[in-house]
Amino acid sequence: MIILKNLSYIFLFIFVMILELLFGIFTEFTDYRLLPFLILLFYISINKFSNSFVFAYFFAGIYYDLFYTSNYFGTTSVKFILLGIVINYVYEKLDNSLYSEYLVFLLAVIIYNYEIIIYSLSLYSFINIFLISIINYFLFKLINITLKRDVFKKSI
Repeated sequence: MIILKNLSYIFLFIFVMILELLFGIFTEFTDYRLLPFLILLFYISINKFSNSFVFAYFFAGIYYDLFYTSNYFGTTSVKFILLGIVINYVYEKLDNSLYSEYLVFLLAVIIYNYEIIIYSLSLYSFINIFLISIINYFLFKLINITLKRDVFKKSI
């Protein structure tokens, strides 16, 4: 049963990654993009992080390196695992306010898109990261509110 659960996490991560790549292909604005895989990583990192997700992080990174980049195998896996660990640690140390949660999400976007900052260190790249974080944080909050709603406890 544990193997089946881990395989389902791996398939979920790879499916959401492919969905993100399709969003990137079909959107007209390539600088400001939707990042559902980052939203998934962030949600799991702050709410449900455990050792069972390490294989999913690892295989999603290997899959991404194998088919979509020319990086060495494991580079993206390390980025995903590092993102999960750092975000979980920082989120646990901060208070549960909206401002601190957004700052942790901004840190997640910076780790997830560190290539933008490294290759073009300019004001435009920082504004780009900031706008990506605002758009995706809004989507994260919508998903988070939707997932927390309990239908059976609501009165009609």
